[in-house]
Amino acid sequence: MLRPKALDHVGLKVTDMDRSLRFYCDSLGLELLRRTDRGGGVISAVLRVGKQELNVFSRADFGTIHPDDHPVGLDHFCLEIESASIDDVAVALQQAGVPIAKGPVRRRDGASLFVEDPDGCRVELIVKI
Repeated sequence: MLRPKALDHVGLKVTDMDRSLRFYCDSLGLELLRRTDRGGGVISAVLRVGKQELNVFSRADFGTIHPDDHPVGLDHFCLEIESASIDDVAVALQQAGVPIAKGPVRRRDGASLFVEDPDGCRVELIVKI
């Protein structure tokens, strides 16, 4: 059985990064940790919310060209899992009959994988090192 330790971060998709940063940082007081232009109009930013993070992804066509493929709003949320390795998490998911949608993915602070809840919401599970 998996043992979640904490909510690590939430990922949002937005259409206008500057407007969103003004709202979250200037109006709500979140701290901008980093902003990255990934090219092709794709921008990401990481905001600090206490000990957690809000990851914001911006692309002008989110929600416009293919609303079913790129809706704005919640992209995913991430749970930190108490486990010796991401491989152990994968085994536990397999035993529970939960398919892995993506991963494992190596992160700077550990490794993660993605699953989907019964309604299709993406959930990232991370094991930190």
